[in-house]
Amino acid sequence: MMRHLPALTNGLTFIVASAVGFVLIAATLLPTTGPLPDIEQGVVFGLLLILYNLDGGCRSRRKRPIVRISISALTILLTCRYLDWRLTDTLPFGFGTINIALGILLVLAELHGIGSAIMGQIINVLPLDRTPQHFTLDPASCPTVDILIPTYNEDPEIVETTVIAATQIDYPASRFRVYILDDGGTDAKRAKPGAAGREAARRAETLREIARKFGAIYLTRPENVHAKAGNINHALGQIDGELILVLDCDHVPTRDFLSRTVGFFQADPKLFLLQTPHNFVTPDPIERNLSTFEVMPAENELFYHVMQPGLDFWGAAFFCGSAAVLRRHVLDEIGGISGKSITEDAETTVKAMCRGYRTAFYNRPMVSGLQPETFSGFILQRVRWAQGMMQIFMLDNVWLKSGLTFMQRLLFTNFAFYWLFPISRSILLLMPPLFLFFGFNVAATTPRQLLVYALPYYLAALVNSQYFYGRVRWPFISQVYETAQTVFLSAALVSVLRRPRAPKFKVTPKGEMLDKDFISGLSWPFYWLFALACASLGIGLWRIVTQPQLRWALIFVVFWVVLDMIALLGVIGALAERRQTRTMPRIGCKGPAWMHRDGGGWVEAALHDLGRGGAGLVLAAGTEGPQPGDRVRLHVPGLRGGLPAVVRHRKDGARNSIIGLQYVSDGVAEARAAVDRAFGDSELLVRNAALRHRGTSIAYAFGFLFAIGLRGTARHFRILARDAAITLRVSRQRRALLASSRQAEENGGQKARLAPLS
Repeated sequence: MMRHLPALTNGLTFIVASAVGFVLIAATLLPTTGPLPDIEQGVVFGLLLILYNLDGGCRSRRKRPIVRISISALTILLTCRYLDWRLTDTLPFGFGTINIALGILLVLAELHGIGSAIMGQIINVLPLDRTPQHFTLDPASCPTVDILIPTYNEDPEIVETTVIAATQIDYPASRFRVYILDDGGTDAKRAKPGAAGREAARRAETLREIARKFGAIYLTRPENVHAKAGNINHALGQIDGELILVLDCDHVPTRDFLSRTVGFFQADPKLFLLQTPHNFVTPDPIERNLSTFEVMPAENELFYHVMQPGLDFWGAAFFCGSAAVLRRHVLDEIGGISGKSITEDAETTVKAMCRGYRTAFYNRPMVSGLQPETFSGFILQRVRWAQGMMQIFMLDNVWLKSGLTFMQRLLFTNFAFYWLFPISRSILLLMPPLFLFFGFNVAATTPRQLLVYALPYYLAALVNSQYFYGRVRWPFISQVYETAQTVFLSAALVSVLRRPRAPKFKVTPKGEMLDKDFISGLSWPFYWLFALACASLGIGLWRIVTQPQLRWALIFVVFWVVLDMIALLGVIGALAERRQTRTMPRIGCKGPAWMHRDGGGWVEAALHDLGRGGAGLVLAAGTEGPQPGDRVRLHVPGLRGGLPAVVRHRKDGARNSIIGLQYVSDGVAEARAAVDRAFGDSELLVRNAALRHRGTSIAYAFGFLFAIGLRGTARHFRILARDAAITLRVSRQRRALLASSRQAEENGGQKARLAPLS
């Protein structure tokens, strides 16, 4: 296994930590049968809390290996005791067939969650934190690199920004080339008759001009075959670089991307892949619609900043489709990017690992990416991920392949089965109503047993999650994301289980403009789920009063319903889409700035954000400054000569004034300067990520989720009321117009009959 641990330098720490872990794991596994005294459950949880606080809790950046393993082992101990109790003491045998079936379904749903949690402990036992391998940027020794930017139907302006950044990466100019891989302007698309063909030709010409203007190379192909994988494979036949950097067309790279990554390949000849985080500078639809983007960590942070470093420890970091460098000759050896599944990236990783090649993850954000703007785009993206991972397991089973380690097989299996969460989440959502409405007994237990076994387990799971993930994932927020996906992913999973080869690759829409607030068309299932939860709450409270003999069981289930309602409030709030008029991203940026007005005069300001097309500035209250329509030149440190801009808006407040600038020059030099200043510095991305990587208490996270859910739901129904009022007004106007038209026709007929008499 040590060949998969190139970055683990402290061997003594690893040996000591492993020894402690083995002892604790043995203590976990041995006493999993037979009664365990109540006091021991409390002692184990108390020890867990002590270790959690001694190591800094969720706010600690560096966690000691011995404490990590100990907390994992103690959590697994309480989990095993809970499972032993659930499987031996609580199944409702003797209560009828329906109760038994529902009880088994509930246990299966819990087993899925528990299995995922235990795998999380294994993955994150000792994550790797890699540092760049030093090498000199000498043209004579630098490997050649081809930078591939696949695109399908995205706004050319988005593609242009990525191309500009890619062409000015800090790397010897003779040793890298940038390619636009246009799948929206293929020969077949341009040959289509009518508007579709003209649009494809127009797009192709636009991208060719971008390539010519900024020093890239334009490539297309005869027809779309095998989606993104086919696009890249077609390009492989026309390029010859030793390494390949793949960038989604909305992933703008920093200047130092290659200087920080190429050294890994020089240090390890068997390295096939170096993946870096997908760093997003725009919110996903849930973050944007609930206004949480700058308040809490992003949803994807858990995977890229915790899971991938953990997978790297086991030699199982995998390709995520973008922001990654790959060794060309290995791609040739395995037949290019795989296209059997719609998650071609993970499938390609498995094929390379089977041939003995290694992968690595470098945890430094070096791209600025875009999230889907709408909830429907978000769901389309997650459906592709879920179906693709299940396809890999069903069509390319890792347990039937040679060349993989046991842990690699186990971890890839885990990532496939993780995507079954919509099915387990559906079961957990429906169990409380079934109990409260129909009295189905899905678990035979007592209040004392809940207190002794269930409570320590649930609290330990919360504490463990806080310890390992608290800086990148707040408590309870996962319930919102999983609940939001459950309805739609369940149907998608059933589809792929029935016909594994049926799903096709669909591009996630990016850069969409939304001209007004509106309610997502995917909202209606959640109205029914929320109504069911409200009815369940009412029935539960009534039964607590009228059935005192079941009071404690009812209180437990009612609390369960309340948690589901809070998650549903968050989902309903997230389905109220916010107006989005900016297609180009801005990145938060602090520092001094100056505006020079046409005709003379300097105004001092502070940066708020920067982008390709403009900037946001802050002026101290009372500062005389430019007004909307004024032309200025923006000067910031690191930007020579400044950028010409026009003031688009100014908002004066009690403490400061906010000014929005839009750049007005289309020159190549100005475009390069704007992109470089906004997106070229990876240190800025690191600082911005650190600002969001902050933990919070379980109690605060619970209150926060409840508050944003209430606000979001209230906004949702205000928009519904507005739309209903508009619909009613339009309907009245149409009826009035129709009545007026009929009256005019009748009057015209009367005049026609009277005309002969006159």
